[in-house]
Amino acid sequence: MRFDADTSRLILQNVERFCRERVRARAAGIDRDGQFPRDLFSEAANLGLFGLGIAEEYGGLGRDLITPLLISERLARESASFALIYNNTTDSTVPIAECASEALRRRYLPAIARGELIPCISITEPQGGSDVAAMRTVAKRHGNAYVLSGRKAWCSNAGVGDLFTIFAKTDASAGNKGISAFLVPAKTAGLTIGRPEEMIGLRGSPIAELILEDVEVPAENLLGQEGDGFRIAMLTLDESRLHCAAMALGVATRAAEIALDYARQREQFGQPIVRHQGVHFILADMATQLAAARSLWKAAAQKLLAEHTREASTYAGMTKLYCSDLCMKITVDAVQVLGANGLSRPYEVERLMRDAKAFQIFDGTSQIQRSMIGRYLDRQGLPFGYLEA
Repeated sequence: MRFDADTSRLILQNVERFCRERVRARAAGIDRDGQFPRDLFSEAANLGLFGLGIAEEYGGLGRDLITPLLISERLARESASFALIYNNTTDSTVPIAECASEALRRRYLPAIARGELIPCISITEPQGGSDVAAMRTVAKRHGNAYVLSGRKAWCSNAGVGDLFTIFAKTDASAGNKGISAFLVPAKTAGLTIGRPEEMIGLRGSPIAELILEDVEVPAENLLGQEGDGFRIAMLTLDESRLHCAAMALGVATRAAEIALDYARQREQFGQPIVRHQGVHFILADMATQLAAARSLWKAAAQKLLAEHTREASTYAGMTKLYCSDLCMKITVDAVQVLGANGLSRPYEVERLMRDAKAFQIFDGTSQIQRSMIGRYLDRQGLPFGYLEA
């Protein structure tokens, strides 16, 4: 589940050019207008970026974990909003690529790879997000179909999505084991997309509520078997958390770069402020913590790449926790280094700070990550070996 070095390098070179020549110039406008950048989405599709999670037999470039993470980080340095649009698309592809029937894969994956069909994933509900077992959306079997009813909240890309993976209870008495996952096309009767949410950051990636009123889908649209939904959700979330960490690293890196460049140029008391101890201590902490975060991110990716175990999931949670909290800290510190200019839109760091907050919330809040890590420690002890190769 990893490309060879030459293939990955070629893809990343194209992404670098795309970021430098196209995304950078659009980032402030996407944030200002809050509009989905369909032209950039199409250009990313032409580069093959949405085929990275899809096997070649279905029109993709192959299933890879590492390269998409590197793309997420690079995109986020220019526009966290567009990085999230990319991530939402690739993350929403995972349940289809891994768990859908052969017929469904052939029907949908080639169009996703070409950027002609935007997939979405919907787990969260108005009364709860991380408490997946508390979901109230139900799916009842009627002959050769399932009928879904309920409400979903905070569905990313909902306003532009064409195909939804929706999680619902097929057995209300079975807790997590009673959850199943279904593919629901956006134009299915009874499915209504709510108005887009107005967000403080990550604008341009539309988020909305889904309302399901007796939505009938064929039984073949069930992903895996009845009761597989929780497993499918966790499989998707582990990769999503590494993508979230990647975006957080990208935003934090950009904020640190801006703060350093500004500190080198801005003079106070007869010298650049980078030479004042109070400032260069802030910058030194940024650089050190970013280096530590990148090491943890790489270690987590390697563990997930090797085998999807509870330890790998715990590393994904630790990475998401550390990188998202660090991103918030670094962007706040970058605003401080720039002083009043840091509050001004032309200096970019205020946008980075607004974008950063969401990373501590979606895909499981920082508190949920700590709870998950703590439960693992209670059962297994510290997940660290010594003298590992």
